[in-house]
Amino acid sequence: MNLYDKAHELVRALKDSEEFRMMKTAVDQVGGDEQAKRMITDFHMKQLDFERKRLIGEEPTQQDQEELQKLYDVLQLHTTVRDYLRSEYQFGVIVQDIQKILADALEEVMIAP
Repeated sequence: MNLYDKAHELVRALKDSEEFRMMKTAVDQVGGDEQAKRMITDFHMKQLDFERKRLIGEEPTQQDQEELQKLYDVLQLHTTVRDYLRSEYQFGVIVQDIQKILADALEEVMIAP
């Protein structure tokens, strides 16, 4: 069994999935809408900043949480952005699940920190 062939097979399976097709459609729709692109980028930047704070041990404030939630609520009113975020989430779940499966399988040969 060639591991690289299996990796390419996995990529083909991902590309054949409904979640991938939905994500691709959402990306194409956003590509033609500069406002939607900017809104998504701003949201992702705020999400990253929120997570960065958590990773360095700085607890995000209640205000940070509320601002992020309000922004998300506003983005839900924009159909293209809402569809993109929904597709991004659904595809992201699949990718995370695959990463967990791989990590679990390799756990026995990895040195724990």
